[in-house]
This record gives sequence, C-alpha cells and structure tokens, in this order.
Amino acid sequence: MGLNKEYIGFESEPVVYEVTEEAIRKYAWAIGARNITYYNYDGNLGNIPFAGMAPPSFIVVQELLLAEKLWSDERLHGGPEQLARNLLMLVHGEQDMRFYKPIKPGDKLISKARIKNIEDKGSGQLLVINIVTTDEKGEKVAESDWGIFIRGIGSEQRRKEEKREPKKEEPKIVAETQPIFRKVIRIPKDITFKYAEASGDRNPIHLDEKVAKAAGLRGIVVHGLCTLSMTMRAIIECYLDGDPSRLKRLASRFSSPVYPGDILIADGWEIGKRNGITVLGFEVKRRDDNITVLKNGLAEVEI
Repeated sequence: MGLNKEYIGFESEPVVYEVTEEAIRKYAWAIGARNITYYNYDGNLGNIPFAGMAPPSFIVVQELLLAEKLWSDERLHGGPEQLARNLLMLVHGEQDMRFYKPIKPGDKLISKARIKNIEDKGSGQLLVINIVTTDEKGEKVAESDWGIFIRGIGSEQRRKEEKREPKKEEPKIVAETQPIFRKVIRIPKDITFKYAEASGDRNPIHLDEKVAKAAGLRGIVVHGLCTLSMTMRAIIECYLDGDPSRLKRLASRFSSPVYPGDILIADGWEIGKRNGITVLGFEVKRRDDNITVLKNGLAEVEI
C-alpha cells in the first residue's frame, strides 16, 4: 500500500525554536567542526567561549521536529500497522538546503512544513517535505526539501513499467576534470550516537544493530545528514577559508549507506558562476570499495 497522495499540499502548524549556545556547540562538535566561528577552539568541548554563528546545516535540528511529525502521521500511511512497517523501511534519500541568514544563539526560529510531493520510484516512494524557516521579523532564514524514501511501497504498475524501461542515466554534475579540492573524511566509530544526541534524530537504524539488520542493512548506519554535514565542513575548510556564512546552498542524494569507521574521500569541482555565486559539484566515495555514498552533490557559495 502506497502513501496517501491526497496529503500532497498538507501543511503543519508553525513550530518555534530558540537557539542556544549549547545546541550549536553540540552540533558543531558532532560533525567534527573545529572552526573558530563556532567556538574558540582549545581542543575540548568543555566550557569553550562561544564565538559566533551555527554551522549552516544546524537548521536541520529545527526542521527535524516538523519533518518527523509529517512522515510519522498515520493518516499518510493508512493506519498504524502500515506506519510501523514503513518506518522500518524508511531511509533519507536526498536533501536540498538553502541558507539565507546566519543562525546565532538567542535567535527565535519559526518553521512551517508542507508535503510537497509523493513520487513513485518503482522500488518505493519518495516523500518530499518542504520546510521554510523565518526569524521573528518574518525574514527567511533557510529553506529545505527533505527527500524521504520508503522502500517497497507504491504503484505495482510503476514497478512493472520500470522493469520494461531502459535505465536512464542520471545527469552528472561533476566535471570530468581534476578536482579543485579533495578531503579525507574519517567517520568515528561512535559518530551515530553523538549525532543523534546533537540533532535529535534517534531513528533506531542509527543506534540499534538488531533494528538496522531487520531493515536489511549490515549494521547501524551513519545519518545521511551527518555525512553531508561533514562534507559541508570540508567545503568550508577547503574552499571558503573557514567562513560558513558564504555557503548559500547545499544539496545531495544519499546513494549508499555509510557505516561507523568508514574512511571517505570528498572531491569538489567548480562547475559554474552566476551573479556573484560560484556553483560547486561534489561527490563522496568510500575509500575501501570506491562506492559513491553522496551523489550529485551541489554547493552554491558567495565569491
């Protein structure tokens, strides 16, 4: 049974979130950020004097509250039994974030979510949740599209058509040239627990070995947003001289699971410029088997 497409366009009530220094520190530390912008670095989290803004992807801490509420609505799934099954088969498929204003301690953020689309993909359905966040003045702070993929549901006819159709090659946004930056990203073995605590994302496939295996995975997997945020950190360090305020957009498809202890290689390319913005393409591969774990990565940065 597929998701109820009558819920396309459904909107949540707005949620207010007050940003704290502690929350920013926890998130920055979880993704391995040691940028002076986030706190005055002395090598330990402790009582570090706070120095500025949040990492741009910190916005997901606020957004997750709304996204999770929408994707967990029984009415969307058709009842409690189908909801329980779908949640086990749920993975984060893709993310597209736009950043308009830096987030700082004391900010009050107001977010509202809506179900933007439900797409049949043959092997499952993609639930797209759009979330817009503003400040108290009504000025836009960030906007994100969350692509939530639920395996094994959707149109049987679409699955049959997919088998008949030749597989379409996905557009490549990275240039076939030498990357302008390359960064090794080492995934700590305890990263899923740290990120769950910092982000609020406690999906058991990231924390419980038995649940992860029951979902068809070989073990607990790293949050897709954690991998993307660690890649964001690499872009800021390697290309933006450590200035996170210059990052205006970050998007990627989560193409393969990442596991605690993995070593990843992030490559980035310049693929265009327009109106004072440089467009970067990036991809991230696991070093051991060369499998791409972040695909069709896109970052827009101020020159």
